[in-house]
This record gives sequence, C-alpha cells and structure tokens, in this order.
Amino acid sequence: MTSSPPEPWCLFLDRDGVINRRIVGDYVRTTQQWEYLPGALQALRLLSEWAPRIVIVTNQRGVGRGIVSPEDLDRIHTRLLEDVAIVGARVDAIRVCPHLDTDECPCRKPLPGLALSWLAVNREVNPARSVMVGDSPSDMGMAENLAAVTGGCVRVLIDDRSDAAKTGVDADFRFPTLLDYARDVTM
Repeated sequence: MTSSPPEPWCLFLDRDGVINRRIVGDYVRTTQQWEYLPGALQALRLLSEWAPRIVIVTNQRGVGRGIVSPEDLDRIHTRLLEDVAIVGARVDAIRVCPHLDTDECPCRKPLPGLALSWLAVNREVNPARSVMVGDSPSDMGMAENLAAVTGGCVRVLIDDRSDAAKTGVDADFRFPTLLDYARDVTM
C-alpha cells in the first residue's frame, strides 16, 4: 500500500529586505535600482526544490503615492521572474498591495489579504501549513493574522541584527539571510 503524496502548502516571501536590498527612506523605483541581496537567487533555487508553492507578497505603497509607476513595478517583477528562471528557481506568483496605510485595504500587510486571495484560487494548498518569511513586524503580523484565519502559519524573520528596531519582533524562527534559512530547511 502506498501513502498519499504530502499535502501541498505555500511559502510566502516578502520582497524588500528579504530578496532585494531595501532602499531606506525610499523605494526601488526602476530595474536599475534593483539589487539582489547576497545569496538570494541561490536561496530561491534551493527553496524551489523544497517548497511546493512560492508566492511573493509585498506592500508597494510607492505605487499608491505616485512615486513608482505600475509599469516600472511590472518591469521590476518581470526581471525578478526572468532572473529566477535563469538560475533554475521558481516563483509561482507575485501578489502586490499598492495601497497606502490610510486606504484601509485588506490586502495591505499586516492584514492577510494578499495570501488569502492567492489561497482562495489555489484550493489544493493547505493554508494552515503556510510559512511566511519576512523582515518586518508587518510580515510577522501578516503571518499571525493568516494563522488566525487558517489555523496556522509559521513565522520566519530575516534579521541580520544590525537594526535594533527589529530586536523585539516575535517570530518562530530567525535567520540572518534568506540563504541561511534556505540552507537550514533544505539540508
């Protein structure tokens, strides 16, 4: 008798500060400003072999503020997906909230709308087995809010400990980089 295949789940990843370098006090506005964090593409390759689904969930209020054009954001994400494919990795979707904090949008992290909207159309995925990897309190808040709705979500904080403001953020696991996390879970 054979066992059934493992139930699919989703690895949700934040973008800025996890995959690419965050521009402090500004936004990544163009592909020329886009800079991968060291080891990020290698991490995505490793994670692609491990995670059944990978979805990037990212707040991009620079669009809502009129600082980043939707076309430039699309070019940035097209480049990201092309680079991911070149290294033999996979990202199944990119979900973006372009709204401002004052818009009270249900998809803006820390609310779980970005993940919930993706899960609603990917019903084969067990939402309670989700993992959220991010570098901010709003990312960990999204994981907590997703868990409250679905019954579970592991919180993984990318924290290089160089920013004292992140020290008090609650998470299930902490790693200095996405590559450190990927190596840990895939070894």
